[in-house]
Amino acid sequence: MLRLRAAALAICLVATPAAAQLYRWTDGEGTVHYTADLDAIPPAHRAAAQLLSAPQPRPAPPPGPEPTVLRAGSGAPITVAARLNGIALTLVVDTGADRTVLSPSAIERAGFGGQSGRPVQIVGATGVTTAVLVTVPLLDVAGARIGPLAVIVHALPAAGRFEAIDGLLGRDALDAFTLTVDAASGRATLTPR
Repeated sequence: MLRLRAAALAICLVATPAAAQLYRWTDGEGTVHYTADLDAIPPAHRAAAQLLSAPQPRPAPPPGPEPTVLRAGSGAPITVAARLNGIALTLVVDTGADRTVLSPSAIERAGFGGQSGRPVQIVGATGVTTAVLVTVPLLDVAGARIGPLAVIVHALPAAGRFEAIDGLLGRDALDAFTLTVDAASGRATLTPR
């Protein structure tokens, strides 16, 4: 008989409508009880019963920024279009570079050629060389405005795959994005964070 009552109670609790109110109350021995029926709470404990708020669905997150599809050809570096002082640049996405590197000609075209900078040594796959560290006010990349940004001004190799490249987009600027690379499809995207 006890099992039959427990089964009937379980069915009633499961069959309770989703919009029903839920109460929490504690008996004289300190045992916590939950019920959807206010009349099921003994009158001595009814005044202290707490109405629990029903779980609410989370609001839909606002739409995020659209990713920018990057140029990612077979065997070619992944490149992104950027603007410095309104001047269009093509930069190689370089996750191995700590800092963004711009060519002296790109700095000159953007109107920052006369700016003095601090000499720095850069270490790369080809060895150690000296370059200049210059701060640019704003670099527009893939829907994000990054700046002021200290960039390294250094000439890139003039031959091969770097001929039309104005610089390297390093991790200092990439920290503003989520970079996704799908090598199998030859697709890469940058999404502002």
